[in-house]
Amino acid sequence: MLLYYELKLVNMKTSTFSTLKKPFLLRRLLALTCAFLSVMILFAACSDDDEPCPAQHPQVAVCLKNQTNSWRTALSYYATNQLESKGLTYATYVAKDKTQQANQIRMALEAGCQILVVVPEGIGKEALDFAFSAGIPVIMFEDGVTDGYTALVQGDNAAAGKNAAGYIASKGAVHVVAFKITQDPASSDARVGAFTEELKSKSPSTRLTTQTLSLYTSADGKEAAARILAGDPSVDAFYAQDDEVASGVIEAISESGRTDIKVVVGCGGSQAFLSLILSTTVTDVATTLYSPSMITKCVDLADDLLKGKAIEEKQIVMPATVVNKGNAGEYQDSNSPY
Repeated sequence: MLLYYELKLVNMKTSTFSTLKKPFLLRRLLALTCAFLSVMILFAACSDDDEPCPAQHPQVAVCLKNQTNSWRTALSYYATNQLESKGLTYATYVAKDKTQQANQIRMALEAGCQILVVVPEGIGKEALDFAFSAGIPVIMFEDGVTDGYTALVQGDNAAAGKNAAGYIASKGAVHVVAFKITQDPASSDARVGAFTEELKSKSPSTRLTTQTLSLYTSADGKEAAARILAGDPSVDAFYAQDDEVASGVIEAISESGRTDIKVVVGCGGSQAFLSLILSTTVTDVATTLYSPSMITKCVDLADDLLKGKAIEEKQIVMPATVVNKGNAGEYQDSNSPY
């Protein structure tokens, strides 16, 4: 369009351009042609597979997995906020599958990023070989995938279960129901397994029953809890091991009219559940942190590397802090999508 516009002006103002020397006009046309072609090449390169056009030479590239829930969506929120607070240049990518994430990692490296932060979408080692061979530091979140990473930041599912058991035991529960959830068996088994062991240690006389749910949803939690509350008057505590599930349990308790439930504990630290902790009166409510805000630690590590600091620990496990009415306000963030 620019080239066309300039040529049109030449035709309209022949008397004006007749005073110009030919070398000047040729240089002007050549510059415009080069600019036009550069824009078209860049546009074509960035349009493949609906990929975003990366910023050139970002200090940090953040490669995220498919944002299928609010927890994953919040990873982008916390990562970009932390990057901006530290004044770092960055590019972010969101992959719908492992193939797209491998392509995005390659694009980030071609754009000249200095550090990769990767939340893996089932990718294998080959997708990271580009970075390893180029000597680019790779900071992984949640899953290490391969040993070649510079650092790995993870939540602690076992500690979440252990800390929840300690909290429930401190409330004097007689009969606890713990939910196992098949949607993510690895996390669920780690939490409930550690919960079971710790409860036996802290309160050997407390009875423990496990129930299996299909999904991490409030609807599943409510339906299961309503059935349990109606059928077993001895149950006085729930380990829901997820905030969404726990919110459904609390709703069922409220609708049941029972006032003898001592405690309900979730896991996550969502903003909606933090508000529920503060507002619920039918029972004591708590959660253990497994928050998407953990990704800010990845950004902190990237910032340290850019400043020439060495990473002392290759694997960093974030604490599963117990949150109840006493400290819930410390973790509230009205802008968080989770």
